[in-house]
Amino acid sequence: MHAYYDKESPIPPPVIMPSSPMLSLMFNPQEFFLPEELLPPKERGRNRSSSSTPTLPQEFEIGESSRKTSLERHEEKIKEILNHLDELSLKRIENIEDNIEGLGKGQVIIQQDFNNLETKLHETRAQVAKLQRKQLGQNNKIALARFRIADLEQIPRNPSSSPSR
Repeated sequence: MHAYYDKESPIPPPVIMPSSPMLSLMFNPQEFFLPEELLPPKERGRNRSSSSTPTLPQEFEIGESSRKTSLERHEEKIKEILNHLDELSLKRIENIEDNIEGLGKGQVIIQQDFNNLETKLHETRAQVAKLQRKQLGQNNKIALARFRIADLEQIPRNPSSSPSR
């Protein structure tokens, strides 16, 4: 309780010791961060360590909103993409374009194959229906022949044994 009300023993200010020359030679902060060109576009500028010259906050005029509109965000994204494309080699861009064209051609080929298979399916179904009709006709002929055979079996074989009238 006495420490809070004692005016005679103020807390001394913190003492800042100069960094030792040996430690500053061993520690290089740039070795702990990736160079900007190796970072993807979204990560560039985010992972910066605090520098000795802090950036001043932006000043806004009266009526200006601190939030970005969706149009401004889209414009920034477009600029970011264009900048990233500028950094890509022409050969890499051409390779990407070839891959995209190949995908489109592949889709056309797949569509043609699908159309051919669909045509063959319709032809096969027509042949199956034709064979089923033919089989049905054969089944009808067989049934008719069996009926005639059964009818003939009912007729007596010997005409003399038939009952007289």
